[in-house]
Amino acid sequence: MNERLKKLRKTLDLTQQKFGERIGVKGNTIAQYELGRNEPIDAVINLICREFNVNEEWLRTGTGDMF
Repeated sequence: MNERLKKLRKTLDLTQQKFGERIGVKGNTIAQYELGRNEPIDAVINLICREFNVNEEWLRTGTGDMF
C-alpha cells in the first residue's frame, strides 16, 4: 500500500504535509506510511478514499483503477 499512497499523492500533486492536512494527520505520518514503516488504520484509509475520491480496492490491493 505504501507505493500506492505515494503514487496517489504525486498524482494529486500534493506534498506529504498538504496531503496529511486534508485528512487530518501530520505530514511525517504520511511519510511513515509511504516508507512502509506504518500501515494506515481503516479510519485513515476511509478518510483518504472519501477526501480524494479514491477507489478503496485499488488503495488496499492495487486492483482496479485509482479513481
